[in-house]
Amino acid sequence: MTNSTGAPEPAAGNGALVQPWRTIATQLCPLIGESGFCALFGRAVHVIGPDHAWLAPQQSCRSPAQLFSMLEERMALAEPERAAAASDALLRTFTQLLAALIGERLTQQLLASATIAGHTPAGQQKNAQEQK
Repeated sequence: MTNSTGAPEPAAGNGALVQPWRTIATQLCPLIGESGFCALFGRAVHVIGPDHAWLAPQQSCRSPAQLFSMLEERMALAEPERAAAASDALLRTFTQLLAALIGERLTQQLLASATIAGHTPAGQQKNAQEQK
């Protein structure tokens, strides 16, 4: 779809594709730092670049907030199917790169914690952590 100026209209639903990244960053940044997170994310974008070149930023990101802003803009301009495919490829590649760096088991634990943190109320989250 296009707007009155002929530019593509943003796909509003694609913004939800960025939320998992915010949650993952919350878990990883204390461990690897913001620059480490951005570097790993940038590498994942580079790896999937041949299939999703439209996702590549014009400049390198200095903070997760800048990275997420750029990602939201690019996802909003893409068709929903294309944005979802890119998001899946990016997450899969990011996970593989992280596992190569810190090991598969620790990667699974961190990403599971991020999933719980992103989808569980605070009280239930605390109880889940106490049961481990």
